[in-house]
Amino acid sequence: MAVHPQIQEDKWKSLRYFLGGIFFVLVLIEKSMGFDPKVSGNFFPKQGFRNIGKQVDKTKFAEPVDPFQSETFEDDLNWEEEVFNHSYPTNPKSTKQTKVIDETIPEITLPEDRFPGAGKRISAEPGYLPVYFLKFYGSGKNSQSQLVKLTREFPGGDPIVFLFQELTKGPTSTEKSKGVLSALSKKIRMEPNYRLEDGILHISISEELNSGGSMEILKDRLDQITFTYVGNFGIQGVVLYSNGERIRTLGSDGMSLPDVLAKTQRKVILF
Repeated sequence: MAVHPQIQEDKWKSLRYFLGGIFFVLVLIEKSMGFDPKVSGNFFPKQGFRNIGKQVDKTKFAEPVDPFQSETFEDDLNWEEEVFNHSYPTNPKSTKQTKVIDETIPEITLPEDRFPGAGKRISAEPGYLPVYFLKFYGSGKNSQSQLVKLTREFPGGDPIVFLFQELTKGPTSTEKSKGVLSALSKKIRMEPNYRLEDGILHISISEELNSGGSMEILKDRLDQITFTYVGNFGIQGVVLYSNGERIRTLGSDGMSLPDVLAKTQRKVILF
């Protein structure tokens, strides 16, 4: 039985429409996947199929770099080796180093620990010499000692021994009535031999200097001696000795003494 020509033509049209629809759907899928056969030359995209819709880019992390694959890693190692070995490049012309000496800075030689021995004794004309004592101001825990400057009539002779004797004698009865006193007791004695050299007075004192007083009292004793001597007869500093050895510390707490005693920044009251 033969098929009617009109029916045969309708079947071919339907087939063409069907194939055209399939081709159209394939084109839409191709566009959605970003596939371009002209550029890639492959039928399927290199990155594979993707979901249609909003795309979320994945976070990309930096890939680790191997320092030994770098082209300059050998130069870096050589530089570090030079640094650790101190093999720095130097000037081929070596210059002779000269020692710089500044003559404006005086060179000070500290005194020896041993008593240097007796020196030439000083002799002075009669006159009045300053002597320093103490007076306390305030009451109770708030009381503080201040240096008091007084004068003593000097008959002439050796002023070094005379001044120390006046310090241990203490203030007169009239001065005591005004509150003047001394931190140096009569038990503290000075050896008759002393040395004045390069402005430094070296004197030897008995062990009683180191006993019977707090740290504040010990400081007062040192200030009485220092202020009485420094500034007179060319004396610029004082070094104390006991039993032939230089006194380094005082008191049970071990208060350190400087190499040379000098006047401190302390208020002085004139009487």
